[in-house]
Amino acid sequence: MKTKQNLDLKNGSSMQKRGAAGERRAAFYLCLHGYRILERNWLSGKREVDIIARKGDTIAFIEVKSRKSGAIAPQLSVTNAKRRNIVSASYAYAAKHGIHNAVLRYDIIEVDLDKRFPLSGINHIIGAFCA
Repeated sequence: MKTKQNLDLKNGSSMQKRGAAGERRAAFYLCLHGYRILERNWLSGKREVDIIARKGDTIAFIEVKSRKSGAIAPQLSVTNAKRRNIVSASYAYAAKHGIHNAVLRYDIIEVDLDKRFPLSGINHIIGAFCA
């Protein structure tokens, strides 16, 4: 299990750049709302969680979906297979870190990259799906 590192955004695809920009905005938003970022782009085998954050006794496993205005609602692109992967990765994370008494929650953060101000285009869907 490792964290993605050295993502080469300079030479990356526009989709990678859009995803990274959305994840930065989402992490900033979470920090402003009292979350502590534990991990970004955490990998368990081939399963990835964009952001893992803690607030109180809750650990949120967050899928970030970035889009341009007018695109299909990003939460619709989080398939059942992706949800299962996030849940499976959350169990691996909890086991690796000896987490037994925290609430594990699964959120989606939508980021509209067309919005001029970083926080104006963010929709945090708390408890977007269940394990």
